[in-house]
Amino acid sequence: MKGVLLASALAIGTANLWSQVPAPQVFGPDHIADVYRVSLDRGALLLESINDVIKSKAIRDGQVIISSGSVEECTYHFVASTDLKPQNEYKTVRGPSEILSGGGVIADGEPHIHIALSNPEKGVYGGHLETGCRVLYLAEITVFRFVGTPLTRKSNQNGILLLQPK
Repeated sequence: MKGVLLASALAIGTANLWSQVPAPQVFGPDHIADVYRVSLDRGALLLESINDVIKSKAIRDGQVIISSGSVEECTYHFVASTDLKPQNEYKTVRGPSEILSGGGVIADGEPHIHIALSNPEKGVYGGHLETGCRVLYLAEITVFRFVGTPLTRKSNQNGILLLQPK
């Protein structure tokens, strides 16, 4: 009997926990209209090059995947608190680092990209990609253009830019 009561209490507690979690917003259905594969050589600026592709191909909604490469310098930011209004910390790392992964959503022509990097001395690091990230040897990127529900980002009550239908 104790096991049944404990299981019931856990189920009720879990149900209460889930009732407090905001439901995800799901957009679509959409489909991929175009795929652009991009190769960057030494010295290219990562985010600036991605923005150039987005603008030149008139991509309003899509996805960016950074699949491989290396950088000699990279600026990124990350959240530095758990306050309701985020506090960001900006960091520039110099020296050779491998791109482990990166990607993000393009909404209303603006990419929101995060990147993970590694370096034997600095370990694994990353966050929201900023301008000035310079390719060391190469970077390989895929940019998808979506057709369907147009999206934009709007600030919530805490200043967080969330995806919304346009």
